[in-house]
Amino acid sequence: MDTDFHKTVRVVLTVISILASVTIRESTGVTSAVLRDLQDDFWDWRMSNNPTYSSYTGMYKYNDQMESYGLQEFGKRRNMTLKYIQRLSDIERNDLDTYERVNYDILKDTLETFVDGNLWAEYGALSPISFITGIQLFSGPYMADSRTRGDFENYIVRLHGVQKQVDGIKELGLRAIALNRTLHTVSLTKVPEQIDGKIFEKPENSSYYSHAFGEALDSSHVLNASDRENIRERGRIAVTAYMNAFRDLKNFIIDEYMPNARHEYGVYAWDPTHEYYKACLKWHLSFEMSPEDVHDVGLKEVDRITKEMHKIMDGLGFEGTIAEFFASLKGDPRFYSNDTDKILKAYNDTVFKRINPELENFFRDIPDFPLKIEAASYDGLGGGYSSATETSPGVFSINLFRPLEVPLFETMVLSLHEANPGHHLQNSFSLKAALPDFRKNSILSFYNVPNWFPFYSAYQEGWGLYSEYLGEEMGMYADEYEMMGRYSYEILRASRLVVDTGLHYMRWSREEAISYLQNHTAMAGGSAANEIDRYITWPGQACAYKLGEIKIKELRQKAENGLGEKFDVKEFHLQILENGGMPMSVLEAVVNDWIEKMKNAKPTSNSSRVIYEYTLVLLGVLISVTT
Repeated sequence: MDTDFHKTVRVVLTVISILASVTIRESTGVTSAVLRDLQDDFWDWRMSNNPTYSSYTGMYKYNDQMESYGLQEFGKRRNMTLKYIQRLSDIERNDLDTYERVNYDILKDTLETFVDGNLWAEYGALSPISFITGIQLFSGPYMADSRTRGDFENYIVRLHGVQKQVDGIKELGLRAIALNRTLHTVSLTKVPEQIDGKIFEKPENSSYYSHAFGEALDSSHVLNASDRENIRERGRIAVTAYMNAFRDLKNFIIDEYMPNARHEYGVYAWDPTHEYYKACLKWHLSFEMSPEDVHDVGLKEVDRITKEMHKIMDGLGFEGTIAEFFASLKGDPRFYSNDTDKILKAYNDTVFKRINPELENFFRDIPDFPLKIEAASYDGLGGGYSSATETSPGVFSINLFRPLEVPLFETMVLSLHEANPGHHLQNSFSLKAALPDFRKNSILSFYNVPNWFPFYSAYQEGWGLYSEYLGEEMGMYADEYEMMGRYSYEILRASRLVVDTGLHYMRWSREEAISYLQNHTAMAGGSAANEIDRYITWPGQACAYKLGEIKIKELRQKAENGLGEKFDVKEFHLQILENGGMPMSVLEAVVNDWIEKMKNAKPTSNSSRVIYEYTLVLLGVLISVTT
């Protein structure tokens, strides 16, 4: 009797499983295909708006185009984004599987964030040129490696297209002047010199000429001598036009924009209600948080980290302030060098010999994307990371323009943040994952904030700072000095909450902000000034690091408390990384789902009654799905 019952149950279960599976697959399959088409269309449209980046990622159909600037772009992008929002609203989210729902939620947030931010289009987005962003810092028009005739022709078109970009930038700048929404002078003083790097007496002296119309053209086997000479001559004309466009831009910056630069350091000058600054904060954080609360968290974190630093100083027998401790290390050859090659070697050894061998103890399924470490090409941030692609390595760059201001005891903490397990590993997981292109690739444009599609800075930079913290668990900090370097970086991120809100909300002066950094971190005068000028130029961006790290650590603590012995740090890190960048609300939902699945993972009972009840449940599911 019991055997017959089991046979009957197995038959019923099989039939139900097949019917339910077919029904659900048909429903989710169609809806998923519609969502994928929308994601693909959205990304292709973004590539058409960012053709240079498109070429960089290996999509070559826009190789004869350059990014457009100008007031008309604001409305065009808004109208197109609203169309994508309408298409997304027509998709039934409940018909998607768990993975696709995450994509749906992130696309929805991406589109809505842009539309909300577009209300502030005629603010920061009117000033695309500063010492840390702008076409004067770009590597120039991209040219495909294949070197066909079409490649040379596209490159020539792009060189000529820079003048149109400059015309658009000038249009935006004049609008900024008319509305009294210009940048402060500190955001611009280095720009003329940066532009000079694009201008030469003769086109042949420019790398934009030698790159394409020198050896590359000579080695092209698809062109005859006559064609090569024709292209070379037109290349001279194109590079000359390119340089003339930058002369035009330099004249505009010096003669028209800078004389009208705002006098106040903070963006309260643009909007005394502070709503613009709050919108910038929300864009970077992906959640609401008042400037007062941000400032308060910063003060508390600075106080906590300061106490940890004093414990180390006491252990070393040093009596004095934190600033005095770091000043006492100046000139010590253990910690400072004027030899840039020595500094680069220290970074290479740190990443490849010290950090990488330990990664497998904290991560699984580690992607293998190459990484290069090199000196920064311009005097901007202290260090940075340029994302790897399917065809090019990631680049970890270090600002070595003032090598004696680059402490070697900070080599470990910066490497953990920018390289592994920080941004390079983070980016590598995104490249490896089966993510839609709009999530796999980030097009940064911080001057546009909040009038831009989100980068999810709290996720991106929060992971970088979490990686610095993780270095302690990994045993990466070799001595008290490297720990002081670690805390110096953490206190910098905490100090950013204080000085960013101080500048843009509490009307601090630049001098007050620089003094605050110097009193709480290892930063020397020039580096501290560079940092503060960055915050002045990009309101809110620097707040994402510490607040994002706090959220990730909160999620980890929740998982550890909820799972107990079931908690696996490798699996937790996989949940954070394998899904790519996202707003913190979606990240929290992903982690919560994982916690619940781990909690509820129980062995299946073999009792006849349980099987019978399970059959009834499946029958109910099938009826629900098919009605």
